[in-house]
Amino acid sequence: MFGFGEKPQEQQTATCPCCQTQMQDMGAHGIRMGGLTGLGGAALGMIGGQMADDGEEAFEKKLKVQVFVCPQCSEISFKYHGGL
Repeated sequence: MFGFGEKPQEQQTATCPCCQTQMQDMGAHGIRMGGLTGLGGAALGMIGGQMADDGEEAFEKKLKVQVFVCPQCSEISFKYHGGL
């Protein structure tokens, strides 16, 4: 996911805090937090093109989480695995 040569995560289990049903493990995912946004980010994207996209990655904060979904009530749960 982040390109650091990480090993595949083993299946984990979680119980829904709302209805106590066994949640489905949807795997590890990255959540992007931060970066260039708003008018300044849009202007930089128009002016700089790909260079702006590459530069934006330097300011991004990425959070790695394991995602669980309840098949009964659709509750979503995240387990933190690193990042930021």
